[in-house]
Amino acid sequence: MPDRSPLPSTSATSSDPWFLPTPSDLHDYGAIGNLHTAALVSRWGSIDWACLPRFASPSVFARILDSEKGGFHLVRPLGRANPHQEYVPGTNVLRTVFELEGSPTARRLEVSDLMPVRLGARGEGLPAILRRVEAHGGPVECVSVLRAAFDYARASAHVERVGRAIHLRGGDQEICYRVNPANQPFPLEIGEEGTVTGTFTAKPGTPIYLEILTGGAKELGGPPGAVYQETIAFWRDWVGRIPLPLDPHHRRWHAWIERSLLALKLLSHCDTGAFIAAPTTSLPEWPGEGRNWDYRYAWIRDAAFAAEAFLSHGHPEEAIAFLNWVVARVRQARSGVLRVVYGVHGETDLTERELPHLSGFLGSRPVRIGNGAAGQFQLDIYGELLDAAALLAEMDPQAVAPLWPDLSALADEVMRLWKEPDSGIWEVRGPPAHYVHSKLMAWVALDRSAKLAWRFSGEKTGDRWSSEAERIREEIIRRGVDPRTGAFVQAYGRHVPDAANLRIPIAGLLPYSDPRVQATVEQVMRELSEGPFVYRYKADDGLAGPEGSFLPCSFWLLECLARGGRSEQALAFWEQLLRTSGPLMLFSEEYHPQGGRALGNYPQAFTHIEVLRASRALAEMGVPHDDPAPLHKES
Repeated sequence: MPDRSPLPSTSATSSDPWFLPTPSDLHDYGAIGNLHTAALVSRWGSIDWACLPRFASPSVFARILDSEKGGFHLVRPLGRANPHQEYVPGTNVLRTVFELEGSPTARRLEVSDLMPVRLGARGEGLPAILRRVEAHGGPVECVSVLRAAFDYARASAHVERVGRAIHLRGGDQEICYRVNPANQPFPLEIGEEGTVTGTFTAKPGTPIYLEILTGGAKELGGPPGAVYQETIAFWRDWVGRIPLPLDPHHRRWHAWIERSLLALKLLSHCDTGAFIAAPTTSLPEWPGEGRNWDYRYAWIRDAAFAAEAFLSHGHPEEAIAFLNWVVARVRQARSGVLRVVYGVHGETDLTERELPHLSGFLGSRPVRIGNGAAGQFQLDIYGELLDAAALLAEMDPQAVAPLWPDLSALADEVMRLWKEPDSGIWEVRGPPAHYVHSKLMAWVALDRSAKLAWRFSGEKTGDRWSSEAERIREEIIRRGVDPRTGAFVQAYGRHVPDAANLRIPIAGLLPYSDPRVQATVEQVMRELSEGPFVYRYKADDGLAGPEGSFLPCSFWLLECLARGGRSEQALAFWEQLLRTSGPLMLFSEEYHPQGGRALGNYPQAFTHIEVLRASRALAEMGVPHDDPAPLHKES
C-alpha cells in the first residue's frame, strides 16, 4: 500500500502586491474552454493555466506550475475581499465573486470568464478569452495584471503597444490584450519584464470587458456583450438536451450529472470529435513526487468511455464524431493497429520531455510535456472502443454501418494480439504482463464485434469471433483467479489485487452475484480501500513515490455494490465521493482522503464519466434516500 503520511504543508500567502497566493489546491480552480482549448481560473481572479490556441499548444499562462515564472492574467479588487466561484447555471461560463470586506453597502465584484463558442456550426470557437467585470452595490477599485510566459516560460516576451491594444509575442505564439474600446477603456501600462498593468473603477450596471485574443486575431468577432450572451446560449442549448431523471428521488443528483456532462463537453474537440483526458499537464498524483503526466491528448480508452456517457445522456452526435475520428486513425495507420493515445488531430509524435526550469505544482518535479504511454501496447483499448460502437449501433445503426469494415479490422487485430502480454490499463512502465483486465477487454472486443457482425454482415465471421471470445473467457476464469482467495488477480502468475478487476461484472463477463466477483469486491475493499476511496493496486509498477486514491476505481466499487445488492453502502459511498468534487462539482483524477486534497490532472474526464455511470447504477437499482437537500449550493 502506498505511503499514507501527511501531505507536505503549503503556504497560503504571497508577497506579491496583488494578493495572489501560491497555487496549492485544485479546488481553487474552475475551467473554461471553447472546444479547441481550455484554461484554469483561480478563485483569486487569476488565469493560471492556458495553452493557446489548442489543448496541446505550449502554455501562455502556467502559474499553476511555477508561481514565479509561469505567467498569469489577474483581475481583482484592490484591497481585501473574500472570493468564491460558481458557474453561470447550465454553462461553462465561470463567475468569480469577490465580497469586499468592511463594505457598509455589501459591495462585490463579479468577474465572469469564458472562451467564446459560436452557435450553430463546428469549428467556430474563437481563439479568445473574454473577462466580464462588473461591480454591485457600489463602485469598486480594481487592478488588472498580465504577465505572459510563452512556450512553457521558455520564450522571452516581446511587448509593444499598438493603438489601445498591447501585443505580446514569444516563440511561435502571439496574443493581443485590450480593454474593449467600445466600453469604458482604461490605460494599460507596460512595466518590468513585460508585465502589463492597469487600474480602473468598476461601476454597477456598466460591465467592463477585457479581451485576450490569440493567433494573430485583432477582433473578438462581435460586441463583447453579445458574445457573452451567445456563449451562455450555446452551453444552455447543448445541456438542455440532457433528460432529467424520471425518479424524483434522484433528481437531487441532476446537478452532478449536468456538471459532469458539461465538463466532458469542455474536453471535446469540435472539429475532430476527439476527447482529451484533461486540459492540464503534470498536476501530481502526490505532491513533491514524480508521477506527473501530460493528459492533454486523446486516449482511445477514456474517449470511448466518454462516447458511451454521451450516448447514455441524450447526445449521440458526440459518439458518432468520435467513432469517425477513430476510423480515420485506423485508415491513417493503414491497418487494424491502434495506438493508445493521439493528439486531437491524429498526431502520433507525443515524445515525452521534461521542463526542468519549472518548479511544478506544490514543488512536484519533473514537469512533463508529451506522454511516453503513446508507445505502449495496451490490449484493452480495443474492447472499450468496440463496446462503444456496439452501444451506438443499438441506438443508431445507420451511423455505424459505414464504419463497420474498418471496425471489423480491429476485431481481427484482437484475434492476433490477445495472447500477447501488454502494459495494461494503468500504463505500467515495467515489463509487459498478462493482465486480467486486458484479457477481459479482449473478450469484450470480440463479443461486441460478433454482435456487430451479425447485425451488419450476417457472415460466419461473427461466429468465429464469438468462439474466440469464449476461449478468452475460459482462460480468464482458469488462469485469472487465485485459488486461495477465490478473487481475480492482477495478472496471470501475479497473485495481487487490482481494482481494474471491478470491471469484470460491469463489462458483463460474470454477474455481480458470482462468488468470484464478490470475492474480488471484498478483497479490493479489504486490501486496496479506505472506506469509499480505492487505490488502483499495491504492486511495483516501475515508478517511485506514492499516489492518491483513484476516483474512477472508487466509483467502480460503488457500482459493484449498488448492482450487487448493497444499496445502503453504495449510497453512503456515493455521498462521500461527491464531496471530493469541491464547490464547482469538478473532479480530479485522484484524491487524498486524509488530507482532503484533490490530486492529479484536473478536471479529469475519466472521473466525470464514472460519476455518470454510478449515478445511473444507483437510479436503475432504485437506491432510496431521505435527504432531498443538495450537498452543494446551486448557483
